[in-house]
Amino acid sequence: MTIGKIRKLLKSNHNALILLILLFLLIPLYVILYKIYIPRVNAFGCFDDCFNYVGGYFIANGKHIYSDFFFNHQPIPAFLSYAVQTITHPINIFDLVLKHRQALMLFGLLFNGLLILRFRFPAFLFIIIFELSKFYVFGDRFLAEGIIVYPILYLAGLALLRISKRKLFTIDYLLFPVLAWFIVFSREPYVPLALLLFATILWGKFDKIKKISIAIFTILSIITLFYIFDLKEYFFNVVTVNSQTVFISEAGVNQMFGPKILQIFLYPFYVFFSEPWNVFKQLLIGISLLFLLHFVMLIKDKKLLLAALIFVILGLGNLRIVVPGKLFYDAFHMIIWYALFIFITSYLILNYSKYQLLRIFSLLILILFLASFITSEFYFAKEKIDQHAELLTNYGETMQIGEVVKILSNPSDALFLDGSDDLIYWQAQRTSPYKYSWYTSVMRHFPKYLKSRLDMFKNNPPDFYKEFGTCPKKTDIGESYRLPNFIADQYARLYSLESPSCLFVHKKKLDEITEAQWQKAVEFLYHR
Repeated sequence: MTIGKIRKLLKSNHNALILLILLFLLIPLYVILYKIYIPRVNAFGCFDDCFNYVGGYFIANGKHIYSDFFFNHQPIPAFLSYAVQTITHPINIFDLVLKHRQALMLFGLLFNGLLILRFRFPAFLFIIIFELSKFYVFGDRFLAEGIIVYPILYLAGLALLRISKRKLFTIDYLLFPVLAWFIVFSREPYVPLALLLFATILWGKFDKIKKISIAIFTILSIITLFYIFDLKEYFFNVVTVNSQTVFISEAGVNQMFGPKILQIFLYPFYVFFSEPWNVFKQLLIGISLLFLLHFVMLIKDKKLLLAALIFVILGLGNLRIVVPGKLFYDAFHMIIWYALFIFITSYLILNYSKYQLLRIFSLLILILFLASFITSEFYFAKEKIDQHAELLTNYGETMQIGEVVKILSNPSDALFLDGSDDLIYWQAQRTSPYKYSWYTSVMRHFPKYLKSRLDMFKNNPPDFYKEFGTCPKKTDIGESYRLPNFIADQYARLYSLESPSCLFVHKKKLDEITEAQWQKAVEFLYHR
């Protein structure tokens, strides 16, 4: 064996050892993450993740997405929730939320392993920073953004390699179209980003393997659309509804200066000039400093194509812009941008810096900011929590009303929730007589949904009805959120302790409810 072959073998073994060490380090990291995140599964209550849970529940009950139930998001998250519920059989709402958080952690662990296999140290650096801080942007919740963030990073990494004329492997060309399809049919605002990354990876000579990549993406997309079947409802749910509600509301003025298009693409600069200030904002500033430094070095080294690609990737990942430093409910739209920002900054520091001292300096600065972040007295993991209190505060009423409906009803009885608290469907294990299965808060803006709601009350009124919001109310909320006048006298309002509740029972159903059922309902503080 020649000296050259021996060196090559030693280098190969050395790289393999480093790779194994990085993969092994994921295990203790995820043990720590589990201990940090799982005790906080009850924090903040229901959000868009519950939208996915109930979508999965409807699918489990034989409903077809878009045609049988309204769903103004792409379909994959609902089917993922359906899979989680079918496999794990959660026994209550706490268990439902827990099983989904555990599933997301497992998904993240596996995908982070894949990122390390493909991108090594930049991926590991990203994992450390993102996983320890994503709580502030709701990255730990079963949101589409929290799921697709990992496939997006894989595609972004391949795009950076491709534009730098580095080698891609056959497995990359087979895997990336599947991930692009997964992103496109998981969350609609990131379709432009997914297609940009898709096109960038295919850039250059058009050979057989690239044709296979296009074929894989096309076939998966056609199968998905064929399964959806009712493309008219799909388009109305995902495009029309969102463009006339969500898009309009997000196109308004926020708390940052300058045109929104500049805010989107120059976001790393805005980090320094906006309120509020908090421990998460401090970390953002540290990453922004290093990103801008290395981005300038890219331009100085005349890697203009790479710089342009990074600029556009971050912009398209930030279309749903939020004010830097906002947290939790106000910040979940930045999950994708935040992850891309960390990953690209790590990649620039470790792979594109020609200056060893600059690389070492950047890593030290990043470590200092991260250490300051996780040792801060305001770091979320140091806050004392009461899981039982959080469960009752955030899910207590949902569990209470759902359980009362389940006790007083038969499996064939129908329940209708008027514009809020959709998770009650899951807790009660009942479905709705409404044409579109549920009536979410956004649906009252569209005549077809209002008409179907009135038609339901006229032709097939539900046995149980939950009024919008909390009760008792000080003012009339309007007929789009309460029982219509023509049928109101056919329902009896139940009481919670001595206060009138938002739960009603059809008077025809009252005669079927036994005294034993009423006694059981009293245990949950509800009575006639």
